[in-house]
Amino acid sequence: VKHMCDEIGIMYKGRYVEAGTKADIFNHPQHIYTKRLVAAIPDINPVNRQQQKVYREEVEKEYQQNYNDYFDQEGLAYTLRHISDSHLVALPQKG
Repeated sequence: VKHMCDEIGIMYKGRYVEAGTKADIFNHPQHIYTKRLVAAIPDINPVNRQQQKVYREEVEKEYQQNYNDYFDQEGLAYTLRHISDSHLVALPQKG
């Protein structure tokens, strides 16, 4: 996907959780589900495997601790909101 697409949309349970350019999604994921997907990408360089494993564990811990911050009471994603001109993320309304 990273090499074939200019823009990417990430869905969870039939709803978009994040959308943006490939740089937005792969370099700056904001939604915890997107972070989990990006962290699951294997690194073929053996030198980086331990670092990638640590990153996956950190993301999984964040997911477990902050799940309710990213999904509503029914476990569905919030409505997408712009965080930049090209990047949208499903986050709760503040305030």
